[in-house]
Amino acid sequence: MVDRADINAVDDAAWEQAVARETVIRRLANKSPPNRAEFLKDCRDLGLKRSRLYELISAYKARPVASSLLAAQVGTPRGSRRLPDEIETVISGAIEEFYKSLQKPSINALQKEVRMRCSQRGLRPPCWTTLRDRVAAIDPVELTAARECARASRQRHHPLPGSYQVQRTYEVVQIDHTLVDVIVVDRIHRKPLQRPWLTLAIDVASRMVAGFYLTLEPPSTLSVALAIQHLVQPKFDWLESLGIDADWPAEGLPDTIHVDNAKEFRSKAMKRGAEEHGISLQYRPIGAPHYAGRRQGGQATLSLICGTAARNASFSAAVPMVTRAHV
Repeated sequence: MVDRADINAVDDAAWEQAVARETVIRRLANKSPPNRAEFLKDCRDLGLKRSRLYELISAYKARPVASSLLAAQVGTPRGSRRLPDEIETVISGAIEEFYKSLQKPSINALQKEVRMRCSQRGLRPPCWTTLRDRVAAIDPVELTAARECARASRQRHHPLPGSYQVQRTYEVVQIDHTLVDVIVVDRIHRKPLQRPWLTLAIDVASRMVAGFYLTLEPPSTLSVALAIQHLVQPKFDWLESLGIDADWPAEGLPDTIHVDNAKEFRSKAMKRGAEEHGISLQYRPIGAPHYAGRRQGGQATLSLICGTAARNASFSAAVPMVTRAHV
């Protein structure tokens, strides 16, 4: 048994267990000797062996308080730190000033920094695993905010409020534009022209591309209208005209079209056209790109191989994509 001077420092689970046991053991301690059948039942209820319950009764009789029923801890308490305060101060300072930086240094680099600081103070540096454990104990939200930015931390670690509750196809369709990572060349001389714009309409329930429009012109009311036309119309004749033998079961008027706040989506033609056909327009909150997750996820799965334009600057510099374009 252990004598705890400060019961507030006791682990919650251990304290609740001791309190639960105290009620039973107080009753048994007041009986001399306890009833055998009652004693065996209490052993089963508490999940204790008979010898262990006798030990707790003896400890309670010597000190009739709940803390006398706390089990003694063996070894170093979990989460405790045994390094001298001076070394802990060095580690904390190195983490705050060096590790939590935009350069995102590794734990190996942190170890070198801590060694240098300890050497300057004549201290023995801690081992690599100690630094790893200190880093692992940092709040990921705090670490991401320090090494990247607050916005990245929110997007990565904070739960996103709300969700689509969509029960059927064409209940909600998301529409947006993206500049495709492909370079188009002209038909005759095969010279590079530019990257095309793709307007995608994605059904939220099925996550299927329900319509699109591809053009070399920047996004406009026209490109939105043509994407919606493709979304609504049956695809059989269109696929057949292209010599494509495939099934694309996507047609009809959606209940709601979800868009961002670009001017082409807020035009009078867009609003009147939607109202004419009983379609509800839903605008994404400003500064909340995660509301377009289905559309952005759909774009991420689009893999166009020939003449792919790299977005990575170093890779693009090493491989001149414009000279290799042949779409």
